[in-house]
Amino acid sequence: MTKSISTTEFMRDFGRYHDEARQQPITLTKYGRPSVVVVSADLFERMSGNTDSRRAYAAGEMPEELADKFAAQLGADSAEFKATKDD
Repeated sequence: MTKSISTTEFMRDFGRYHDEARQQPITLTKYGRPSVVVVSADLFERMSGNTDSRRAYAAGEMPEELADKFAAQLGADSAEFKATKDD
């Protein structure tokens, strides 16, 4: 359950509620009805789906463990391709 406060109260003590919103969402009300929810930037990013874990690496940047996995999979795929090509 999120904390709920009026928009007027939020504006009156912005610093306090800004800090609180970084810890947990705060619902702002207008005329007693929920209007908007203030959330941390991290939570917003997770909720909006902008947390794509895929990453492009420049030559020489890829971590060694990932490079080894990549090379192993590439070798397996190449072997499979060659086997089907010869058939």
